[in-house]
Amino acid sequence: MIKHPAFNDSHLHLLGLGYVETMVDLSSYTSIADTYNITLDQNIIFGRGWHQDQFIEKRYPTKEDLNTISTEKPVIFLRVCGHVLVCNDKAMAVAGVTSQTPQVSGGAFNYDTGVFSEDAMRMIKDILEKPDKAAVKEMLLSGQKQLFENGITQCASDDFSILDVPYEMVLEALQELYASGEMTIRLTEQVNLPKVSLLKDFLSKNYHNLHFGNFKMGPLKLLADGSLGGRTAFLNAPYTDDSSTRGIKVFDDDKLEELIYLADSHGMDVAIHAIGDAIIDTILDTFKKVTERTGRTNHRHSLIHAQLATKKQIKRMKQMGIMPIVQPIFINSDLPIIESRLGKARTNESYLFHTMLKAGLNVGFSTDAPVEPVNPFYNIYTAMTRKSIKHPQLDHFDNDGLFTYQSALDCYTINNAYHSYDEDNVFNDYIVLNKDPKTAESDELLTTSVLETYLDGTLVYKKQ
Repeated sequence: MIKHPAFNDSHLHLLGLGYVETMVDLSSYTSIADTYNITLDQNIIFGRGWHQDQFIEKRYPTKEDLNTISTEKPVIFLRVCGHVLVCNDKAMAVAGVTSQTPQVSGGAFNYDTGVFSEDAMRMIKDILEKPDKAAVKEMLLSGQKQLFENGITQCASDDFSILDVPYEMVLEALQELYASGEMTIRLTEQVNLPKVSLLKDFLSKNYHNLHFGNFKMGPLKLLADGSLGGRTAFLNAPYTDDSSTRGIKVFDDDKLEELIYLADSHGMDVAIHAIGDAIIDTILDTFKKVTERTGRTNHRHSLIHAQLATKKQIKRMKQMGIMPIVQPIFINSDLPIIESRLGKARTNESYLFHTMLKAGLNVGFSTDAPVEPVNPFYNIYTAMTRKSIKHPQLDHFDNDGLFTYQSALDCYTINNAYHSYDEDNVFNDYIVLNKDPKTAESDELLTTSVLETYLDGTLVYKKQ
């Protein structure tokens, strides 16, 4: 047995990890036709985890596919990325969506196919049953359990916009769980409040300075574009495999600047989901405008994902002190589609995570779980090999350098401590493993197992 530092994941969805356990798991389906036999034991059939490249049909499901499952009950399938869903006619009828419904800002939908993306998904998600606080607590505890099982004792998590409930209900659930001792994980909340009115309410109550137990408030979290797989990441030029779109820009420039200014002027950092090169340009321009207005120089603003950040943009991030929170594990799902989406030239300037490290950026590692598996060793494996676990037959993605085990571990520990404002703290958190990953072959990382997890020297997980 090997003693090893515990992990700190700098961006995931703790509440989301518990929430997906209430859904139909679509991640193992290899054919759209296989989903036609899903058991209909819920009032609304809500599933998550499909990826078109895992289907033999190699396409998105459509409303006609979901109509085959049921015409009497709403059926909603959320893509693995969480940025695209498809639903049947019944779901659209219950939501009041027709062929005449106007498009919404920050999203798009196609009535003929039943495909909704980004902010347009809210029209469909609104028909889902709203969980009460007891259910929220169960989901949070389930998420914590999964993290401890994977050797993660600290995380930064986006929880306030996972469910269609008031953010204060989630906050109350967290406060009560920490007060009772049921939650102990070190949690930095990435405050996802994408409306000015919500953020003003949050700031007026001084929540941005709130701290209790092992919980503290962290940066404002915004989602500025979508995903590469869903063709909703916002690009400077059209998608190579769909010239009709450049993706979706969620905020107009004035609204984005207002939100960032509100946070920055209150001493609150901002962590922004940004995948496409166009949205990265917009965000860097906006950070520059805002910090010039506020005069704040000690910020820890960051870009979450930054998959398509170019070498020029990486240089600019270094000059501005903007940090990347990246997910090497995204190569796991994305490797089959990167070149088809972007073409060869743009593919060469994508997923440049090691380039960011060499440029001197404070690179933080995360998984964005439940988008990808929360297992840190899967993430480190993809950082070290640039290979896909799902698609082992594919060659490694060789446009960037490879992490060593130690450099990847630093991104998961030392660097993430800085992202979590804990670089000056020494925690007695550690895990016990079945093998030594520092000396193992890279493929052996995939079978590395957490036997025990200790938080502040106290056993919080033991493998049965």
